Amino acid sequence: MGDVKQFDFSAFTDQQLLHLHAQVRSEITRRQLAAKRLKVRYGRSIESEGPKYRNPQNSAETWSGRGKRPRWVEIALARGASLESLVIDDNHPVPHPRVPRRQR
Repeated sequence: MGDVKQFDFSAFTDQQLLHLHAQVRSEITRRQLAAKRLKVRYGRSIESEGPKYRNPQNSAETWSGRGKRPRWVEIALARGASLESLVIDDNHPVPHPRVPRRQR
């Protein structure tokens, strides 16, 4: 944002500042709606939505539920697990496995 001009807002009247504020809010809303339209049109989020499923055997392995199923999901399903049983439950978080520190 280094290329944005600096304005001396103290020179504006209250009415002018309110009008400018309304214009800025309108532009922000327009851009947010444009981003939502892109999401609907292309079927994906611009932002990362995060993982939805976790491997019960290795909590470091997660899947968002989009795209091809990871191998661990296919294995779990073949063993009789349901996809619902792999859903990440925020009320019962699974701790990440300890990663051994590198030896110096």
